[in-house]
Amino acid sequence: MTPSVWLNSLCMSKILIEGVFKGQRVLHLQRPCDIHITENVSKALFDHYEPEYEKGGILAAYPEKRDGKTLLIIKEVIFLKNISDNPGNSYLPANHEISITLKKAFDEQFLPITFHTHPTAHENPMMEIIYYISGSDTSKQDQLVSYNAVKVCNQSILFPHSLILALGKSKNRMFIGFYGGLIAPVEFETQKNEQMQKAMNIIFGNISEWARKGNNKWWLIGGGLVFILLIIRYHKTALPLILLLAAMTPIFINDPCAKPKYFAQLTKGQVTIEIP
Repeated sequence: MTPSVWLNSLCMSKILIEGVFKGQRVLHLQRPCDIHITENVSKALFDHYEPEYEKGGILAAYPEKRDGKTLLIIKEVIFLKNISDNPGNSYLPANHEISITLKKAFDEQFLPITFHTHPTAHENPMMEIIYYISGSDTSKQDQLVSYNAVKVCNQSILFPHSLILALGKSKNRMFIGFYGGLIAPVEFETQKNEQMQKAMNIIFGNISEWARKGNNKWWLIGGGLVFILLIIRYHKTALPLILLLAAMTPIFINDPCAKPKYFAQLTKGQVTIEIP
């Protein structure tokens, strides 16, 4: 099947649909869409993540329709060399490598999802946590680049992009998110805030339920008083710790979710991310 015929088949099956972006006709993925990252891809991303430098490439996503819903199964990672003069802060692949990979994608019938990483390395493990939290969102440049369409068979196609980063040198946790492509927000902050609010509601609900049992409320009140006294006594050191603990909340979001939206955080294995 030629790339042109394959592209037409994706449009016929409504995996790709027509839209308008900045007054121009473009093709993009049909929503809702599930993106499934296989275990071997997850392992490759963990293994090849470099906490000191930005890396990037293409996630090979094989599309199909399942129960009327678009499903992309990512079966391969293709790393492209970073030719940026400042690889610690930016990712720039060579044009000829991009062209070769795009030809491979449409010859072998997979959709190319561009990804890049953000570095999180620091000598202080606590700073690595902060870098992990602050780095798990798109920069202004990331957002601008996500608007670049792929030209194939005289068609302009907008695919979502992916941001990936692991937790410092230990690499024991990895953030994987998808943005843009006319199917997802170009940032993750809104969704993270919504998830944090849900998580906090669950936490406070559990505390409230626990406090209503027996004499637990007195333990809660006593613990609260001790906490306040510690802040008063050691406020210079306690307040930054409280802020850090609050900032760490997003690290634990999505782990228990069967199908997280827009982004997920892995410790290992496969995951399916929903684009609603």
